[in-house]
Amino acid sequence: MAIASKPVHSISCPIALFMMDLDKVSLWGSVLTELQLALSGANFQTWFRGKTAILNIENGVVEVGCASAYNKIWIEERYQGTIKEILDRVTGINTALTFSVSSQVQTQEKTRKKPKEALSVPLFEEDPGPSLQKSFKVAAVSQHYSFSNFIVGQSNQLAYAVGKAVADYPAGRYNPLLVYGGVGVGKTHLLQAIGQSFLIRNPDAKALYISSETFTNDMVEAIQKKQTIIFREKYRNLDLLLVDDVQFIAGRESTQEQFFHTFNELHAKSKQIVLSCDRDPSELSNLEERLKNRFVGGMVAKIDPPDLELREAILLAKAKRLGLSIEFPLIKLLAVQLGSSIRELEGALLRVAAVARLTNTKIDRETIKTAIGLQKQGKKTAAQVLERVASYFSLPVAVLKGTSRSREHVFPRQVAMYLLRKASNKSFYEIARRFNDKDHTTVIYSVNKVENMVENDTEIARIVEELKSGIFNN
Repeated sequence: MAIASKPVHSISCPIALFMMDLDKVSLWGSVLTELQLALSGANFQTWFRGKTAILNIENGVVEVGCASAYNKIWIEERYQGTIKEILDRVTGINTALTFSVSSQVQTQEKTRKKPKEALSVPLFEEDPGPSLQKSFKVAAVSQHYSFSNFIVGQSNQLAYAVGKAVADYPAGRYNPLLVYGGVGVGKTHLLQAIGQSFLIRNPDAKALYISSETFTNDMVEAIQKKQTIIFREKYRNLDLLLVDDVQFIAGRESTQEQFFHTFNELHAKSKQIVLSCDRDPSELSNLEERLKNRFVGGMVAKIDPPDLELREAILLAKAKRLGLSIEFPLIKLLAVQLGSSIRELEGALLRVAAVARLTNTKIDRETIKTAIGLQKQGKKTAAQVLERVASYFSLPVAVLKGTSRSREHVFPRQVAMYLLRKASNKSFYEIARRFNDKDHTTVIYSVNKVENMVENDTEIARIVEELKSGIFNN
């Protein structure tokens, strides 16, 4: 949003004295008011509200304090020009800006009062206390995944806002809430944050976070042990049910039957249900229509892969939590080099940190190159990967890229999609175009499936590793 500026005046002694006498709180309040109009609500909340303040004004120089190092870097990189324009217009002089990390702002951020309904969820850097810890443990909710450390951008701000609304007002207008998106975009983090926030506000309530696999396993065990009554009591007497990766109940008739009844009973009791899925439920061909209808009966929010700016913000936040000193140009380099999976971003940063500590060196371009093989993956073309996989499985490339649903063709195709993602660092959309314009959610599903198979099947892990070795070494 362009902000018009008045003619700039040179600084004189009277003006300088005027600047010194300005009410810093009121002046910054004027700046924040205009920024709130210019930015999305999520960005304003993430970077400015309660996390910035004017610390000092002297001789036309305005010092802006920030609550953290990554807040400072982000505002300097993205919003310095806009802030200066507003200050110049409000004060009528040509200001200069400096930014610093201030414990004063950090204290304000921790102690500032808010309305009860808008209470922010803390990031538990300290022990949350035995009572709350017990609640988290019973609900299978982690204390480390909060709204406070969920970095918000264009791709996830709707899901974030709706998730906050659900935590504040459970079983309200967004029931059920279904969040969907590809691998590693933050769905689990958001579900966990909802659970954590809900328990902080309702310490005596019953909440449970599970994967759809856990639900299935519990159901099978209950049938085997003839404990179906206990199973029903566990799942149908909750105040909040959070189910991750609900797509895996598709095609499982008994699981769908039990989940249908569990869903109905909770919803009838006005209890909140939150689900995550790797694609739009309408695309789940083996999911019963009655479940599809219920899943989309509340609010459906998509999380897209993070764009470059959001990837940079995530890396900055993670670097801060790890206590890493890393220059912003290197953060940008990592954001460009790595894929769109938040899990990949965080994993790569951990490897960079490990290399720096093991070699006792500062983090620079060479450290990053050692840790993640800078540019190594980008040198492998899609054609090279497809040719290698087709040769390994004795298939023509055309068949590998085709639409055959036979088992001997589907598995190699899924492996090819997985390796394209790993070896060529291409987006899901780009990979989909390589396979006769298949929908990108098919690629997401394939990558996720092969990842799971690699973790749980040693023979498939060997095949994939052999292919990866051949691709990279050649």
